[in-house]
Amino acid sequence: MPTPPLVSAVRRSLDSVGLSRPGVSLVAALSGGPDSVALLDALLRAAKKSGATVVAAHLDHALRKDSRADAQFCEELCERLKVRLRTGRARPSAKATRDGGLEEAARLTRYSFLRRVAREENAAAIVLGHTLDDQAETVLMRLVRGSGALGLSAMKPWDGELLRPLLETRRFTVMAHLSAFRLPYRSDPTNQDTAFLRNRVRHELIPLLEKKFNPNIAEALGRTARTLAEEHQALREVAAQLLDRAVAPTVEGSAFELVVLKAAPEGLGKTAIREALRRSGGLRAVSFTHIEGLWNLLVQGRGGSSLPLPGGRTAAIAKGRLILTSASGSGWGIPEKSLSCHSLAVPRTRKP
Repeated sequence: MPTPPLVSAVRRSLDSVGLSRPGVSLVAALSGGPDSVALLDALLRAAKKSGATVVAAHLDHALRKDSRADAQFCEELCERLKVRLRTGRARPSAKATRDGGLEEAARLTRYSFLRRVAREENAAAIVLGHTLDDQAETVLMRLVRGSGALGLSAMKPWDGELLRPLLETRRFTVMAHLSAFRLPYRSDPTNQDTAFLRNRVRHELIPLLEKKFNPNIAEALGRTARTLAEEHQALREVAAQLLDRAVAPTVEGSAFELVVLKAAPEGLGKTAIREALRRSGGLRAVSFTHIEGLWNLLVQGRGGSSLPLPGGRTAAIAKGRLILTSASGSGWGIPEKSLSCHSLAVPRTRKP
């Protein structure tokens, strides 16, 4: 019997990052939706051959009245598939919701939960069910917001501990896998609500582009994301070298010599600034406006000038240097101590 396309995609992904071997532990994010259910099944089939161990993880955001039913569905599915399930329940914090919107706050809360489970399971990766369709939607969302090369490179197949084996797989292949193996799944009614930008892109913009401009728009946007990711990575490596040459010793924070940064082409200089922010507390909530403001601050080079930055940081010019304070806390997500979490054992026998 030929290997199902989804299983082949997962195997290739695991092989590419050296995770197809006995003893490796993997955490599979499970929402109960079609993508995550198909991913879990394909991952279990791939892991059976490689000898890896899979644990499913589901977080109930408690944002819908029927969210508990999603959790119950995931429990029953994992019993059927004979895989252990870790579950949690947590609402996004009010501050995180105000700062970045409900969708982003929920995403950060979910990732916090998944990373906690991964640490507790000593997992080598968190495996996510994002597809090529999700990638295309993300590229378009960031394009209409005015993102640069970094933003338009969108999601990465392997990003730290996050693995996305289906990022080059279309959603119709996922649905075919579910049908072939008679796998149930849950449908989230909020995915039809066009009040959310992603849903407008999914249900309105992409169908229009497919009909009027390019029937293979998802593949085209996927190629764009890959190309920009490669080009940005090359530029980032050069920018890191520039930043290393500009580093100046200080006890006040991260400091860089203005003369070195100002000598660089503007595009390279701005990439170096972004890399400096990454090193001094990360890029969460850092926008085009912040990078532009920092570059202008650097070019003007006026001693005593300063600029507030996300995460409680500040950029200041002093003694011919750009000084970045350390982050004092991002204020995003939800404290891990607020996450309730427990594990369900693998059943010994399948329920009739």
